[in-house]
Amino acid sequence: MDHPNGSSTPRRFLGLDLGAETIKAVEVTVTGGAARVTGRRLVEHHKDPAAALGAALDGFVWDGLAGAAACGRLARLVALPAVPTKQAQAAGWRHRNGDGPATVVSIGSHGFSVLELRPGGAEVLRENSRCSQGTGNFLRQLVERLGLDLEAACRLAEHEEKPAPLSGRCPVILKTDMTHLANRGEDRGRIIAGLIDAVCQNVQVLVKPGISPSPVGLVGGVARSGRVRENFRKFLAKHGMAWVEQDPEEAVYAEALGCALLASAAPAAVPARDALLAAARPRAYDALPALAASLPRVRRMSLPVARGLSGEGARVAGGGATTVEGSGLRSATLHRTGPAQQASVVLGLDIGSTGSKAVAVDAATKEIRWEGYVPTGGQPVAAAQALVRQFTEGPAAACPVLTVGVTGSGREIVSSLGKTCWGVDRVYILNEIAAHAEGALH
Repeated sequence: MDHPNGSSTPRRFLGLDLGAETIKAVEVTVTGGAARVTGRRLVEHHKDPAAALGAALDGFVWDGLAGAAACGRLARLVALPAVPTKQAQAAGWRHRNGDGPATVVSIGSHGFSVLELRPGGAEVLRENSRCSQGTGNFLRQLVERLGLDLEAACRLAEHEEKPAPLSGRCPVILKTDMTHLANRGEDRGRIIAGLIDAVCQNVQVLVKPGISPSPVGLVGGVARSGRVRENFRKFLAKHGMAWVEQDPEEAVYAEALGCALLASAAPAAVPARDALLAAARPRAYDALPALAASLPRVRRMSLPVARGLSGEGARVAGGGATTVEGSGLRSATLHRTGPAQQASVVLGLDIGSTGSKAVAVDAATKEIRWEGYVPTGGQPVAAAQALVRQFTEGPAAACPVLTVGVTGSGREIVSSLGKTCWGVDRVYILNEIAAHAEGALH
């Protein structure tokens, strides 16, 4: 970028990209008309951008800045010139890659877009709809359901050669398909690889071969995924378009860099750091009556309390038992028919997509003797093992278990294991709707 100030005295400028989940800051120093990056920082704000902004700026010397500008969803929070994201992307890209035609694909936390830098200076921007699919936040939510953070998930899927077949046509369907695959015991690497590929296909709809200028490059946080970059590289090669190889860490700061460069092209006074946050805008809210006023309309229901259990571990006369130590369900024993010293129970397992639950119900009185919960984490068998382990280590373990019922999206794989351990005549499968209705009626 050419700068009107050709002075040999170095002048510093700061660009801020205040996004939906992160704050990115880039410092540019201009000397003799040439700009170079002299600092950068990224901080996740966890819905507290004011505090995170302070942490981000701690890495820079505020006094002496010759100019600053901001872009992003939360740019309104600071008393700095606001730069449209499209302009910031274009400025950052051209500084790194020259002024020629190009297509810039941006995949951020809460949105994705394609910016075409056409010959003659024309710029065309296409953005995703309000649907969240394809965004970094969407990816984060789905991989967390599998018990992984986004960085670990990307590493796991990067070199997967057989991704699970997932469609990117709808985020709800995609999430459902992932859940069913996980609860059938599918390898997590294959699932995540299929998820990333589906997200890439969703974004690539905005790239128009034959219309979008070549070469093409990626910016934004999702561009750090090696599988995302490889997917785009193959897509572009298939359509005869060139790929721009660049440092994915630098690509994260494209918009913040662009803000700093635009600030350097039009220097302006920078407010004091303690005056950086813009004054809060007054907001009006509708007032509703306090909920306490409706308390007389509430009917409180008492929670059933499990009866205390005592006595030594039950033994079944003449019945025998089947243990499950070989499967990891340690110490669990299904007792066969016959007189027992303790009340017999029926064990119910609900292996859901995010949480797994278990309840031991007195076979005669239908009273709850024990209940437990664990996160599924995309591993239904491990969740079932943890629940049975909790049961066998608790006070209800003294009760003979007559039978086991299994429901939830992980019911097939867990019931299959249960039948192997305890016998086909001791494990029953129920769909969620029937189980839900029966539990609610009880």
